[in-house]
Amino acid sequence: MPFIEAPTNFYLGRRYDPETRRLVDDVVYYDSRDLTTHAIVVGMTGSGKTGLCISMLEEATLDNIPAIVIDPKGDITNLLLNFPELRPEDFQPWVNADDARRAGLDLPEYAADVAARWRDGLQSWGIVPERLLWLKKVAQYSIFTPGSDAGLPISILASLRAPREGWAGNEEFLREKINAITTALLALTGKNAQPVQDREHVLIANIFEHAWKQGIDLTLEDVIHQVQKPPFNTLGVFPINDFMSERVRSKLAMDLNNIIAAPSFQSWLQGEPLDIQNLLYQPNGRPRVSIFYTAHLNEAERQFMVTLLLENILGWMRTLSGTTSLRALLYIDEMFGYFPPYPRNPPTKEPIVRLLKQARAFGLGLILATQNPGDLDYKGLSNAGTWFIGRLQSENDKRRVIDGLRSMASTDDEMQMSDVERLIADIAPRVFLMRNVHDDNGPLLLHTRWAMSYLRGPLTRQQVQILMKDQRAELMRGMVPAQQTRTIHTAPVPGLPPGAPPVPPPPVSGAPNTPPPPASTGFGAQSAMSPVPSGSQAITPPQGFSGNPPALHSSIDQYFLPVNLNPQAAVSYWEEQNNTRAQNAQGGVLVYVPVLKVQALVRYQDRKANIYTARTFAYRVPDVQLAGIIHWDDYLVDPLDARAINPEPAAQVGFGELPPGLSDNRRLSTLRREVTDILYNTALLKVPHNPDLKIYGNPDAGFNEFRAAVSQAVREGRDAELDKLSARYAGLMDKLEERLRRKEIELRAEEKELGDRRREEMFTTGEALLSLWRGRTNYTLSRMSRATRYRRQTTADIKESHDTIASIEQEMGRLEEEFEQALNQINERWTQTLERVEDYNIQPYKKDIHLELFGIGWVPHWYVGINGSPVLLEAL
Repeated sequence: MPFIEAPTNFYLGRRYDPETRRLVDDVVYYDSRDLTTHAIVVGMTGSGKTGLCISMLEEATLDNIPAIVIDPKGDITNLLLNFPELRPEDFQPWVNADDARRAGLDLPEYAADVAARWRDGLQSWGIVPERLLWLKKVAQYSIFTPGSDAGLPISILASLRAPREGWAGNEEFLREKINAITTALLALTGKNAQPVQDREHVLIANIFEHAWKQGIDLTLEDVIHQVQKPPFNTLGVFPINDFMSERVRSKLAMDLNNIIAAPSFQSWLQGEPLDIQNLLYQPNGRPRVSIFYTAHLNEAERQFMVTLLLENILGWMRTLSGTTSLRALLYIDEMFGYFPPYPRNPPTKEPIVRLLKQARAFGLGLILATQNPGDLDYKGLSNAGTWFIGRLQSENDKRRVIDGLRSMASTDDEMQMSDVERLIADIAPRVFLMRNVHDDNGPLLLHTRWAMSYLRGPLTRQQVQILMKDQRAELMRGMVPAQQTRTIHTAPVPGLPPGAPPVPPPPVSGAPNTPPPPASTGFGAQSAMSPVPSGSQAITPPQGFSGNPPALHSSIDQYFLPVNLNPQAAVSYWEEQNNTRAQNAQGGVLVYVPVLKVQALVRYQDRKANIYTARTFAYRVPDVQLAGIIHWDDYLVDPLDARAINPEPAAQVGFGELPPGLSDNRRLSTLRREVTDILYNTALLKVPHNPDLKIYGNPDAGFNEFRAAVSQAVREGRDAELDKLSARYAGLMDKLEERLRRKEIELRAEEKELGDRRREEMFTTGEALLSLWRGRTNYTLSRMSRATRYRRQTTADIKESHDTIASIEQEMGRLEEEFEQALNQINERWTQTLERVEDYNIQPYKKDIHLELFGIGWVPHWYVGINGSPVLLEAL
């Protein structure tokens, strides 16, 4: 509609008249759904390409559409330079000192000048500060710097793991992914290996396929070891040593090892996982703009990173349902080297082709930008529905663009290439020829609006570090290794009354199936501890412990929990927890402390929500008495793998004394029934639920997935309703415009008739004077009266036409206001729908509560002497 556009459309700028070389009043909107057929932006440096692309990203963010951005130069990081208050002090840290010097101003003066320029520019395009503020708040902007600690680190390990959706039924897609990952990995070693043709590629691809078929995750270390010793004996019909000799495989393994041996490569292995869902959505489900800053990487590293990212996007995309609305954006700021013409075939090219062909069905839009038209393989861009062509550097570039467009134009394409060639011949900065296959009006010249973000040019890594300081600190807090946050449970030493002199445990050695100690344990050289032996050496139990387990009723089960820590590790964790150093640690006797061990598997089923899942609840209750209330929630612990629980103790050890409740069969039977009742009444599975859309969250996924599903459903519903509303009001407006057009034609005819009547009246009056003089009075007066009457009638018709036109224009204004109110009501209603989230509770049936473990749990502890005092340190 010409008078107002639905908010699904992006505000890009205004029309540009090439004849007058001026802006016209027509605002240019771009339907966000057209981006599902992708967009290509071509323009030389200084053409305004970055401003146009950032404006599209801004509009998408305002519509709650998340984005992943590949930024090889650092220009798109300017999205984070959003200053709603437009104060000079906000701009000052980011202005370019060289620009200020060339302007002959100091930094504060230049910052004030830039702030004033940005304020005036935004006002001239009708952009109010409130819009900047909403843009700043609506999404989280994150800058990832692979292989660098300047921004947020990203871990590539998730890309090598086996597909969670399984191998069967996904073979074709997964083999494409393996080929791309293998090509990128070999490119890091300097090898331009191609699938099928090169033995190195075939070998590594088969290593991945062999592991993924079995659901086995791989690491780079695994790949290197398996290159040396493959997990299969033949490749094709040849034995592995005939296909590739051991010497050649060792050389390939060494080349791969050189990659991960480099200290700088360690930064590729830690950080946020390459999880597309989390890169697009925050934990609360709000959109996220994830910018991958790659200016610091060499070409091989850049190809490797982008390939992994594209393949992960393809994998995420295949988990989605179809949609006609825009769900997310992938923007590549500079296509140089990623999508070159034949015969070049970098590892990034194939996944980009697949995305261009398949992403539309899933609502994923691609925006691909380049300075040099020669960087693009136009045959692969036949699925691109929109082209933005800006100022080009040479006639050769213009010819390439025209040839590319002509190769994609169909026989019934109304676009005239001669017109396009004429329009782009001398195009001005910030002006683009927009060719959209979805627009029936043909190509047009667009002058881009003022960007809301401050376009200061590429940011340095130091500036990125400043912007990402808070997010990086938050990410690092979430990445603290588990052993650094482990809680060390100490138990009172039985048999020692308060104030009794400490009795250090005897020095012993050896322990069964325990992990090696950390590098630093805090023990002095003379007091180093050794684990408990697994042989038949007799050990005297410490005071308060028995050498034999207590006799139990045959109906009482008992479980020996695994020993996961040796004495050195247990003491190290004690040191961390108490923020002190164990100056004199001695001994290390393994003893078991009894608790009531309960572990229950609870299944949940709900047809309406289509939920079928299970949860495990585990409890460890110490000191169970013959009577009394147990507050079960106080004793919740992490579940254990039942396979790790032993039917026998790990070694000859000491056993703590059973509390009275644990040896009483009736008490345990009562507690068994009680825990089942407790779980039946309290173990509710809560999932988020949107009652308006009847969407239920997946209890085995994050909240952001539920929020993303609701957001997409809201966008689809809103778009459909807005389409109907726009169509209805467009029909009404078309009728009014047609009435107005006819009335204006009628008015022009009446005005012409009035002029004719006036001339006729003047002629009649002159003739009447002569006739009167001749004595023909009656006939003359009659003609004069008739001419005057016709003139007055025409004047009245003109007045009526003016009134009708004013009425039609008034009706059009009223209709426009009514349409805008209807738009606001639709948006408000769907916004309320988006925000409506309720808990949906699923209660288990008693038959679905299964007690996996119920009985006496023997918790392993190390009985050690620390600084002259006996301490029990949990070894679980």
